[in-house]
Amino acid sequence: MIKAVIFDMDGTIADSEKIAQKVTREFFKKRGIVLTREEEKIMFGLNWKDLVKEVLGSRGHDYSQSIKNTLKERYVRTMKKDVKALPGVYDLLSDVSKNFKVGLATNSRHREVDIIFDKLGFHEYFHLKLARDHVKKGKPDPEIYLKTAEIFEVNPSECVVFEDSIIGLRAAKAAGMKCVAVVSTYTREELEPEADLVIECYKDINLSKILALGGEGNN
Repeated sequence: MIKAVIFDMDGTIADSEKIAQKVTREFFKKRGIVLTREEEKIMFGLNWKDLVKEVLGSRGHDYSQSIKNTLKERYVRTMKKDVKALPGVYDLLSDVSKNFKVGLATNSRHREVDIIFDKLGFHEYFHLKLARDHVKKGKPDPEIYLKTAEIFEVNPSECVVFEDSIIGLRAAKAAGMKCVAVVSTYTREELEPEADLVIECYKDINLSKILALGGEGNN
């Protein structure tokens, strides 16, 4: 029986993942580092520190806190201006918040969560918001999802997670949760092996389909 629905943030309920991708690509290009599509896909869902470690390490450079801070601040400035909600997400959030415990579990820091939630008006739909600051290990480690279930006092098997990245889906699966993948950052073909259900947009999902993931009712 499904008792909780947990959402990732970047690329799942807000288009901030695409903003991060564009800012990161341009930032490193100006420094002589051109990211391949495959590299970008691997980095989707990582926190900023791990992302910068991956990029610099792959080019034989040591991690730089100042580069991470500069990149992150550039993203935050751009995101404050340009971030938008994914189409159809408000209708789904309204429905699930009336029927389930609703949580946020993101690799972003709480500062970015507050900026996005304030701008897009997400606060009223969520009973709990957990960010990278609240756990020792970020995704793909399952800690943040397990902590959400613990706070909600539900079993991981009673949770459905919405994610857009492979890293996020693997974290949720490692936590023992059902996963709905949103086609936003990856293609359907890339997401299908990792998810229980793949949707092109939020019009493709409803309460009955969420309940069906727990073995209740029919699609």
